[in-house]
Amino acid sequence: MPKLDEPNSVEASAKSNLSYWLSLVDEQFRKRNYQLARDFILQGLVNFPNHPFLLDRLFIVDQRWNLPLAGSRVHLVSPKESDLSFFQQCYANAEFMDQFLPMGRKPQSTESILFALKNSEFSVAQFKTKHWIIKKEERKSLPQNASNTSLKSIGLASLVDIQIAHRRAELLVGIPDKEDRKQAAAVIATLLIFDFAFNQIGLHKLISIVIANNLHSQRSTESIGFIREGLRRQHLRDPKSRLWLDCYENGMIENNFRENGMVARLSQRLLGRNITLKHF
Repeated sequence: MPKLDEPNSVEASAKSNLSYWLSLVDEQFRKRNYQLARDFILQGLVNFPNHPFLLDRLFIVDQRWNLPLAGSRVHLVSPKESDLSFFQQCYANAEFMDQFLPMGRKPQSTESILFALKNSEFSVAQFKTKHWIIKKEERKSLPQNASNTSLKSIGLASLVDIQIAHRRAELLVGIPDKEDRKQAAAVIATLLIFDFAFNQIGLHKLISIVIANNLHSQRSTESIGFIREGLRRQHLRDPKSRLWLDCYENGMIENNFRENGMVARLSQRLLGRNITLKHF
């Protein structure tokens, strides 16, 4: 006669088996049920706290990807469906997009943008990207006791081509309007992503690809702490002139970030904290 607690014993035995959790997580990823997958990953990590597969999967669906990033007067927030018109406005600005997205990347249709916005909560799992809208605080004249601060969408920031196993991503930051670039908005947005990448989500390296003839952008990239790692010869083709263009590849690994005096001083002045210090 079986013992009354035998089913519980069988269940406990299954849960102590690594393959049990791996199969559960894989199944939910196939179904694109990332919320449930995250729940299973966290349960599996109780028994297997340092297993690389579970840690990689947790990295993909980590809730911190969706937290807003706040700086002095500048905020980075995850986009919503209501932000569609701002994305359309940015994508319609050919001059801006040539700088923000290196040429050769396909323009996005309204349908594809809306689909991405609807699935923004788990964009790393589905698209290997993370997008933010850069918003700037604006003060308005309002009646007494009413909040006189609102947020204006001014630009886009992204981590693209996120490599899970290597904890690497390409950084993109862009603000179309010259007036909105004042007060170091792009620099603050970049520092916020540095802080997020190295201190919160646990990336090991950020890269930045700059078209070689854009000397201003390359100087700015190096001045904020990226190191020029190489030249990609004739790496892109201008769709208008049909000319081949060289690109600089720049990189920042975590050790460089920790030792970067420029980032330490800028973040202390613009964010009120030294982001190069390791968080414990």
